[in-house]
Amino acid sequence: MSEARETGGHSGDVTGVRLIAERIDVDLAGRRVLGGLDLLLESGEPVALTGPSGSGKTVLCLVLGRALRPTRGRIWVERAGAAQDDYDSGLILQTHGLVAGLTAEENVALPLQARALERDEIAARTAGALSDVGLGKNAARPVDELSGGERQRVGIARALALEPTVLVADEPTSELDPGNRERVLTLLTGMARRGRVVAIASDDPEVVAACGSVVTLDRGLLSGRPPRSAANR
Repeated sequence: MSEARETGGHSGDVTGVRLIAERIDVDLAGRRVLGGLDLLLESGEPVALTGPSGSGKTVLCLVLGRALRPTRGRIWVERAGAAQDDYDSGLILQTHGLVAGLTAEENVALPLQARALERDEIAARTAGALSDVGLGKNAARPVDELSGGERQRVGIARALALEPTVLVADEPTSELDPGNRERVLTLLTGMARRGRVVAIASDDPEVVAACGSVVTLDRGLLSGRPPRSAANR
């Protein structure tokens, strides 16, 4: 068992959160990638997003993580009975998305600086997140010098440091050894238990088994029933 803390962030617990996506369509290059999706994802346990290659998992991650605007439909968060269209999110990319030439800590700190946080808070969050993923001793190393698995963990630390209301991860364990896979799953599960919505796109059986529910995509459509349907609320 790894010794990663079940925090997924360094702030206190937050009120239970629900992320609602209603009638989501995404058209890219003249092709319907996602069609008419209704989802209701709740904090408490991570949700696995599964499906064959080309099913739309990565696009759904980008949409839920607010990196891609849907062609049609609405996504919002409910917390303590209040609806928020403008919610804070963290996105873990399968391709890492790190800035070459910067160190691990500089990559993690970059989005925190964009939020205009105090310098001391940025330093504390950055150090804490890198420590959580087992890279505290590599903080000053340029990401170009890190292995693929280490770069993946820097990308995970970057999202955790944001302490987002919604965290979406696209294949976050694809390059990790068993010990670090368990470490990362512990962090993501802990984040969900502390009141965040956590969605993980993965076909790794161990990752799926660690999640509380499963949403399966097939050619941009939901296969079977999602955990709940926002359209039927």
